[in-house]
Amino acid sequence: MSKELYLFLGALVTALIGLLVARFTSGVQLKIAEGNSDKDVQLQEARLADERLKSEVALERNKLETLHKILSVISFENSQTMSYIQSSEINLFDFRKRYIENCDRLHDALAITDLYYPGMSKSIRDIFAEANSFWGYQEGVIQTDITENEQGWQSNMSKVLNAGHAINKHVRSFQFQIAEHGKDLKRTLNLTSR
Repeated sequence: MSKELYLFLGALVTALIGLLVARFTSGVQLKIAEGNSDKDVQLQEARLADERLKSEVALERNKLETLHKILSVISFENSQTMSYIQSSEINLFDFRKRYIENCDRLHDALAITDLYYPGMSKSIRDIFAEANSFWGYQEGVIQTDITENEQGWQSNMSKVLNAGHAINKHVRSFQFQIAEHGKDLKRTLNLTSR
């Protein structure tokens, strides 16, 4: 064989080896790129899941805070202190307006529990029932002249105090549930990776 043929075959073998090495190298680079891409996708998915969880926890905490505040106002509006203050009121229009505002707050609380915490809705309904009794008996106290009907006034006042005590007991229990749920949310938030 001639020298040119050896050179040609050598060049051909070198080119073939170069082609194989290039193909192998690009295959390895492709595998590395796929691995990096999979890691990036996983990191992005984890970040999005963390952000979604943080948003959900923030929304729930906001709803729990609103619910807690509503319950605090309800407890005060349906308390012995407010009963005595209201007993001195003679304007039934203002009294009934406050009753409707009280009902509106309870409707807001019921909407929150029905939508976000269905297991807690019964507690709001129990508070609502007691609040209706409280306000009904309180109106009886306001409309009864103690000098003319002391027994009727005392009877209504006793029922007002009992209803107020029941409401306060329900509210304290419910606020405890809210606090426990808040602790669970905090633990959940601490599980996020970022």
